[in-house]
Amino acid sequence: MKKTVSLILAAVLVMSMLLSACTHAGTLKGEIPPAPTNTESPVKPTVEPDNPTESVPPETDPLPDPSDEALIRWQNSGSRDYLPDEPVQMVSFSEMKYVRPDTDTLFSEFDALIETAKTSEDTNLLLDGFFHLYDAYIDFYSMDTIANIHKSLDTTDSYYSEEYDWCEAQTPELEEKMERLYKTFAAGPARDALEDAYFGEGFFLDYDELEVYTNEDYLDLAKQEEELLAEYRALTAEPTVEYEGEEQSFWELMDTQDYKQYMTVLQAYYAKYNPLIGDCYVRLVKVRKQMALVLGYDSYADFAYEYTYDRDYTPEQGRAFLQEIEDEIVPVSENASMSYALMGLSADSGVKESDVKKMLSSAVRNLGGTIQDAYSFMSYYELYDIAQKDEKMDGSFQTYIHSYEAPFVFVNSQGTSADYTTFAHEFGHFTDSYYNYGADEDLETAETFSQAMEFLALTYTDGLSEAKKTRYMQKQLADMIDTFTTQAAFARFEDAVFEIPDDELTVERINDTFFEICQNFGLAEYGFDFYYSQFWIDVLHFFEVPYYVISYCVSGQTALEVYELEAENPGAGVDAYFRLLDRDHEAGVQKVMEDAGLENPFRDGAMEQTARFLREKLGLEE
Repeated sequence: MKKTVSLILAAVLVMSMLLSACTHAGTLKGEIPPAPTNTESPVKPTVEPDNPTESVPPETDPLPDPSDEALIRWQNSGSRDYLPDEPVQMVSFSEMKYVRPDTDTLFSEFDALIETAKTSEDTNLLLDGFFHLYDAYIDFYSMDTIANIHKSLDTTDSYYSEEYDWCEAQTPELEEKMERLYKTFAAGPARDALEDAYFGEGFFLDYDELEVYTNEDYLDLAKQEEELLAEYRALTAEPTVEYEGEEQSFWELMDTQDYKQYMTVLQAYYAKYNPLIGDCYVRLVKVRKQMALVLGYDSYADFAYEYTYDRDYTPEQGRAFLQEIEDEIVPVSENASMSYALMGLSADSGVKESDVKKMLSSAVRNLGGTIQDAYSFMSYYELYDIAQKDEKMDGSFQTYIHSYEAPFVFVNSQGTSADYTTFAHEFGHFTDSYYNYGADEDLETAETFSQAMEFLALTYTDGLSEAKKTRYMQKQLADMIDTFTTQAAFARFEDAVFEIPDDELTVERINDTFFEICQNFGLAEYGFDFYYSQFWIDVLHFFEVPYYVISYCVSGQTALEVYELEAENPGAGVDAYFRLLDRDHEAGVQKVMEDAGLENPFRDGAMEQTARFLREKLGLEE
């Protein structure tokens, strides 16, 4: 059966693919800089300095020949399978122009075809009209994505911020038009002929009873949701606090080595924004709970798992998975934090953009195949921006521009060695999107590509000395422990918040809930209660992509398996990565892993096995 790709999810996930928005695990919209040293003694380095004469690849890679097959994208291989088998007219990102979509005309054309479809039996007429509208539908979401990239590249440019908000505000009505068209096709006299000609047998069964955006109550709630998200984005765009008698930029004030200033500014930030952003979240949660109820779901968790993400595991399985992390991984985390060697694994500073590119480019040359092709395509068409700039949005993400069948990587580098794995993470998403033409039905598998690429890039790069490779791999494993515990805590928090009755849902109650969960997962540090009860307001995913974060934990399990295979038998992890690329897009994560010869992340004892592996690789005691 042909499957027409719905782009509404792609639009929702534009900040996370996630999304991997914001330091790849998606923790903070603008990650709080580490506190400057107060009075504690520095930790002694545990690794000897690298040889300053270590070999590195050339400063730049030669660009591929324009006729290289890796640079060609086929216009009928992605969302628009009805187009001729011809190459996309590709241009560099800087040449992709944003033009505000003419939604007035588009909506009128939808209405006209809907009226025609009620009585017409002319299959060719209906399909020609549908393909025309679907082209415009894809172009709309491409403009939405381009606006989002530009507003992320320069947060001071109000034009693109306003255009992105405008596009997002149009999406509920656009989805209502598309759904109404499908329902009209399903009820019209040409139903069977349309399935035979293009959509595939049984395609319209889902639309016989489906009422989402054609449900007036849901449509109204979806518009309310978008209004609240616009309010949230405005609140978080350029935060300021009062300091020394005047309102100043929060981020500029936090860029300090003065510990007293750091703590004063941080407390002022939460005193100001926790009530404001928190109130927005309270209203957002209430709206989302109503959205789920309107569509017949018992809870928002059920709605998110089934409708939003189409997961092949249930909220109950997800909760059991989180409990295993608390039981098995939190003790490893506490052990790791007590380890003198791991405490000394801080990121190196002074890392340049060229250093980051060297590391990844040498790795992809050694990995070869589709991975190298994806890198050539990304480089040739300048489909990435990893520069460190004050005006850029803090964080990182990969998104997909459907009109060009082109992924794009955004990273606001920090100037540290963490940029290596951040770029590798987003490039893992890029490789998947490049090979599979933006298909992202299974988010857990999508996140596996990004997290596994972090390990493979470190393993295969020639851009680092062996000493640095070893140290960075240890830090990568320690970071994976942090991903498990942090994202599991976030997932537990979301579940708890959506279970609070509306009449008891307050910012204070949410703060208390978050602090308790941080304590349970070993995240709260003594003396920082104010922070560990309030920093949830900085977690972008709670607002933009609710119930997403558990995917980082599920995918982390498989990413570690890919690394374990590679460590035990060089090349085996790479082979598994390529098998995953060639996946069944209709399958969920459990079937995808089975097909690729990998373990089911929900198997009995999975986290216990993972805990043993992490202890072994990091030299931690039971």
